[in-house]
Amino acid sequence: MMSRAILAFLYAALLGLSACSTTPVPGPDKTFQGESLGVLEGAGAGAVTGFQVGVGAGPGAAVGAGVGAVVGAIRGLTQDGIEETDIQIARRVKEQRDISIAQEALADHYKRRMELHPTRDLFPADMFFRGDSVKVCPSGVRIIREIAKMNAFRLPYSRLVVASYAKASDMESTYANHLAEKRSRAIVDQLVRAGVEPRRLQTRAVVVDAPLLIDPLDNPTRYNQAIEIIAADR
Repeated sequence: MMSRAILAFLYAALLGLSACSTTPVPGPDKTFQGESLGVLEGAGAGAVTGFQVGVGAGPGAAVGAGVGAVVGAIRGLTQDGIEETDIQIARRVKEQRDISIAQEALADHYKRRMELHPTRDLFPADMFFRGDSVKVCPSGVRIIREIAKMNAFRLPYSRLVVASYAKASDMESTYANHLAEKRSRAIVDQLVRAGVEPRRLQTRAVVVDAPLLIDPLDNPTRYNQAIEIIAADR
């Protein structure tokens, strides 16, 4: 009679723990799916073992459940550790891939620069922004990080002016001025986040009535909007 009561209690307790816990989320995101499932599964298996060893006696079931819970927890934590390592490796691989893509984009840019505008560090705005957005896109953020690294060694004490250009038929265009100003500030903010000292950076918004540059191998209107990084103290 006592054995049945203890078994019923343990079964109800395990169900209660399962009901009260939140649904585990795959991966080591602080919900510890491996650990929680390991505890529950281990406790259940341990209880069964305890009943087998103790021939249905209450102490055997209790001890078996306790040992099973500990073993299950260890197994679950180990699994979580493996998943965390895999996630860290995947994250590093992605970071290195993103860096490689940004470096390739910059290498292509500077190759074209030597042919078209060797004296100016002039970028088409679409390397940093999508459409008429004033928010730097993810690929643009990665490129800016690489630019920040280069300027940490090239002219490290020079002030850098981030000039943003926007073409408009009306030189007093409120929208064009707003676009150029916001974009210049957005680039500066990203450079600061990438480690460039704020005191070295200045913004400049410029409205132009013609493209700054025409690349014969590219869209002739591509440089209607552009970003230029100017070393003020050479």
